[in-house]
Amino acid sequence: MLPGYYTLYPRGPGAATGPIPPGHVMVSRWMGEAEARIWMASGATHVPPGLGRGGHLSVGEFGSSPISGTGPIRIDFSFPKAGLQSGGRSDWKFILQLVANVPIYNVVIYVPLSIPASRITGRK
Repeated sequence: MLPGYYTLYPRGPGAATGPIPPGHVMVSRWMGEAEARIWMASGATHVPPGLGRGGHLSVGEFGSSPISGTGPIRIDFSFPKAGLQSGGRSDWKFILQLVANVPIYNVVIYVPLSIPASRITGRK
């Protein structure tokens, strides 16, 4: 848990823990509310199509600091290491949308306490 944040689990807390498949690594992505709503609505079984810029989705190594220009919400998930491309810094990576439909695991979204859960989940 991050201090000052609460957690959301797109597939429930039980699906957010446990072993990850061989060859997968945990990554983090910082985003805004609109993107967080997309992840929640999709169930986060894979990277939702249309996210990111120029055909790629920027992520960082697990727990890395935010990439400039991103939002206050962090999502962590496992992704195949072979599908990650090097980014502008050694701890930054990106996922090409061509491989984004592969299954992801252990998805957790960390939302600042200042943002009500209803704005992300759509539920009151």
